Amino acid sequence: MSPFHPLHNGDTIRRMPRRVATFVLALLTLCAAAPTRALEPDNLLLIVNKSVPEGRTLAGYYADKRKVPANRIVELDLPPAEEITFDDYEIKVVPVVRDFIARNNLADRVTCLVPFYGVPLKVAARTNTPADQVEIVQLRKDLVQATSDAESVVRLVETMAREVDPKFSPGTDASLAGLTARDAAARGVIGRYAMSLNDPQQFEAVMERAEKLVSPLVGSAPTMQRRVRELARFASRWTPEQKKESETLRARLLEFRRQLDALEVRRNDPAAREQIRNLVKREMGLVEYARLLEGMIGYLYADSSDAALDSELALVQWNFYPRTRWIANPLHYRHPRRDDLPPVMMTMRLDGPQAGTVRDIILGSLKAETEGLEGKVVVDAGGSLAIDAKNPNYVSFDQRLKNLARIVRTQTSLPLVLDENREVLPAHSVKDSTAIYCGWYSLQNYVPACTFAPGAVGFHVASFEMTTLRTQNVNQWVRGMLNDGIAATLGATNEPFLTAFPPPDEFFPLLFTGKLTLAEVYWRTVPFASWRVAAIGDPLYRPYQARPAMRSESLSKPLQAALKPILPPASAPVR
Repeated sequence: MSPFHPLHNGDTIRRMPRRVATFVLALLTLCAAAPTRALEPDNLLLIVNKSVPEGRTLAGYYADKRKVPANRIVELDLPPAEEITFDDYEIKVVPVVRDFIARNNLADRVTCLVPFYGVPLKVAARTNTPADQVEIVQLRKDLVQATSDAESVVRLVETMAREVDPKFSPGTDASLAGLTARDAAARGVIGRYAMSLNDPQQFEAVMERAEKLVSPLVGSAPTMQRRVRELARFASRWTPEQKKESETLRARLLEFRRQLDALEVRRNDPAAREQIRNLVKREMGLVEYARLLEGMIGYLYADSSDAALDSELALVQWNFYPRTRWIANPLHYRHPRRDDLPPVMMTMRLDGPQAGTVRDIILGSLKAETEGLEGKVVVDAGGSLAIDAKNPNYVSFDQRLKNLARIVRTQTSLPLVLDENREVLPAHSVKDSTAIYCGWYSLQNYVPACTFAPGAVGFHVASFEMTTLRTQNVNQWVRGMLNDGIAATLGATNEPFLTAFPPPDEFFPLLFTGKLTLAEVYWRTVPFASWRVAAIGDPLYRPYQARPAMRSESLSKPLQAALKPILPPASAPVR
């Protein structure tokens, strides 16, 4: 049986509760949107493993070549292996990276994390203990109760709304999203009624009653925040009592955030999870508490929770998100921008079978970036014939490769080699140098058809092609292409499913424009985060910067949107 399996509808979309710390930050400050800019050296954080000193040397070499600012190398204390446990990731990676960003005030700068040679490739699946299973059962019960309690409060608010407007019709949706919408609708009716009153005392009475009804839903934090904002409007005329009140409220909110920050980095600890639940229920109300319960349930599910470390690392600032399978990539060009999400980091590793491979990648990328990348575009289609010629998913992907060939032929002057046969191109069959390669399908059977130019970019779509870089008795495509001189590639650390790969007719046309760095091209087109695909290369590399191979206007209209720089969300935490 082919290791590829079609995706099932609904698998890619899961409700992801807001990270509580981001919500609390919004209570403290209004953050301006980040300035428009492309990925720059100042946006990088380099990650190395203490137990593999060659990685630190390479990170220093790269920082010097790319003018990465000083103090941008964070050291992890991990075993010198290609896979770490789920617990090691939670305890030895997440807190260290977060703490480094916070201590160095980099939250509004760093948008791309760069693991180096020696940092593990993979995070193993979570292994739940009997106590974890008991916790999941209890969380489900608590979620049912919290949702029921929230609905009871919403009904009271709706009753009040109907009192002031007999035409108001209460809702029936008892889901969390439905209850939130019902509450907003009822409060809207009440608010409009209050604004129509001419008597200030009547207005205050209506609003006070509504606020008391709603308080179990939203907790004390939003009320404190509203008061802080009210006071801030008249800061120049504060009385001593108002100044003291503002300072007291802000101190409470800051203490709340401090407690959450300290607990969230210990999310793998059951005791910390319990304390977070109690804190959120008390301060943020039933709705955020129920969302937190949903997130914790998803976090504790162990099925298919393994991932490429880099793909997981993209969500290093997130907390209780589902770890089963994947998260739709919020940086994807088709994904709607959502400022209620925590920051998503681009990731791209500088790695290879040997330490010297990384130095070659850096030098080859710089050479091609300065002089222009020269060589053929090689497209090896026909993979559907080798797997299942009648399967529409495979036929569709073959069409993606043919689309890429058509784009190269009609929109660029690059020399093209297109093969549509069942088997991959034979060894050493492509004469002259290859600048761009994309093909499929030859499972764990690398065939060296091309001679790669310095700075060449390419990937081969097949399962299990990056389960290892250093094991010598394997013939995987990522390892083989790196050994043969390719400067940028990507692959899967486990069965990823076909639609986990960047579509070739999106990835390469974006690269051809020279407008985006390699990391931006990858993260604009890779569909999933927290999953099993990762990329290798210089994240700042722009092979067609000197001589663009394709005009941006020639991109499809939807794909032109991908040229907009990836920005941190407006709610990104600023320490």
